[in-house]
Amino acid sequence: MPPNVAPLDLRDFLCVAPAVVLAFWGLVVVGLDLGRFRRLETEARRLACGRATLVGVGLALGSALALAWIDATAQTDAPRLVALFGDSLGEYLARTDGLVFFGTVARGLAVDALNVVFLGLLAMVVWMSTAYRFTDDQGEYYALMLWATVGMMLMAAAEELATLFVALETTTLCLYLATAFERSRRRSPEAGLKFFVYGSVSSALFLYGLSLVYGLTGTTYFDAIGRALRDGGEGLAGNLAGVAALLLMLAGFGFKVSAAPFHQWAPDAYEGAPAPVAAWIASGSKVAGFVAMLKVFAHALGPWSHPSASVMGPGWLGVVAVVATASMTYGNFAALVQTDYKRMLAYSSIAHAGYLLVGVAAASVSADGAASAGAMLYYLIVYALANVGAFAAAVWLARDKGTEAIADLNGLAGRSPLLALAIAVLMLSLVGVPPFAGFFGKLYVFMEALRQGPSDARIVLTWLVAVGLFNSVVSAFYYFRVMKAMYLREPSDPPLRPARSAIALPIAATAALVTVLGVASEPLVDVCRSIAVPMLTASPLESPTD
Repeated sequence: MPPNVAPLDLRDFLCVAPAVVLAFWGLVVVGLDLGRFRRLETEARRLACGRATLVGVGLALGSALALAWIDATAQTDAPRLVALFGDSLGEYLARTDGLVFFGTVARGLAVDALNVVFLGLLAMVVWMSTAYRFTDDQGEYYALMLWATVGMMLMAAAEELATLFVALETTTLCLYLATAFERSRRRSPEAGLKFFVYGSVSSALFLYGLSLVYGLTGTTYFDAIGRALRDGGEGLAGNLAGVAALLLMLAGFGFKVSAAPFHQWAPDAYEGAPAPVAAWIASGSKVAGFVAMLKVFAHALGPWSHPSASVMGPGWLGVVAVVATASMTYGNFAALVQTDYKRMLAYSSIAHAGYLLVGVAAASVSADGAASAGAMLYYLIVYALANVGAFAAAVWLARDKGTEAIADLNGLAGRSPLLALAIAVLMLSLVGVPPFAGFFGKLYVFMEALRQGPSDARIVLTWLVAVGLFNSVVSAFYYFRVMKAMYLREPSDPPLRPARSAIALPIAATAALVTVLGVASEPLVDVCRSIAVPMLTASPLESPTD
């Protein structure tokens, strides 16, 4: 155990209460489905399982908000906490100092805020899952979604590589199974198998890279790794083990966030998975993956970013710049020729991974890393919101048409003008058109990339921004095809049935959110910057050895 980390305390479990609630509630949902709900008719059973799952999400959200209040009060009015809960709580918060479970998991407002984001997105995904029947294994499906979220929460909170790996595998194993749940269609098990094969290889690569980092630094703690690399002072020149570790870990993260050339699984998995599962892969999983990547690369491996003072020299910054360029360009141009709505969103996801990697690159060289990381987190959150709403439209298509072709949206504006408007808002946000939040997400990321000082980094990041702007124009062509289908085409036959609240609510809510968060973006940007600070600053560990 590192020297200045508090020993295990039962109150540590209270600091991860949202994850504990979801883990337990998954068992509750399975038990209810096997017992009380089994006697219900199919439709009633599906709704009962979904509503029971939402109860668990609500309990977890309540615990996350309670923890946020405690952590905020501890920072601003600690005597009030002592008066309410006694000296023991204040002593415990001071002793743990932001880290619990032997320093492997972070706690605090940053973690609480991310948990609220995960739970809000999960609530919408669970709600849209009740819109149509794609599996008879209701309890198992909802339990997997809850347990995948547990892994995402722990990924975002992890401060140590082994903990991060276990959390990552918890998430991906649940998503592999959930992808294959629509057994009535052969493409769903096929997508689950492809997802599993690619994911297993990427996990092995990540684990190999992790082991090399441990061998080079003698620790798996992020902050201790960063100090060991800074103290070593040798960089990557001639360090073959370090180069191999970086490439292997980048390959592992590249798969998790579907960045080119590690994206091969994404189009088939998105197309074959049930639409709510695809929505969760594209939103919650992406948020967790990029938060973890930011902590590992910008904090732990930050000294290896460009140690030779040359961006394209030995270091990971140049490699990330190449991956970002490939992701933006390939994702957008491949999306141009897609006729399947979910497959188009899959290639769009690859392109957005490239935009987000620009934020990771900027955070690694910025004098104000929190501002760059905060801009990336803002973009990540608004992208996840828009994606959930966009996939809710795919749920609608799957329910009525059994396919998800863009042409199935033809004439939607004439039958459901408000929903067509909401979908159009989501598409415009994904393109990056003002005044919607997607525009400000890209703007803040690109501005932070351009704010770097006069160096090789500025030249490379300027080129990255130029590539990003060009690709944003390219993306408009396929997003506007969706709006063209809704507003300029004759209605499809047979037409879509009226949207249930399980479909209409996520579409309308996310459209409203990306509008509000665009018009009034500063509050969320400030929150994201405060979230980024503990991700990129030193923890209480003082020794690079375990």
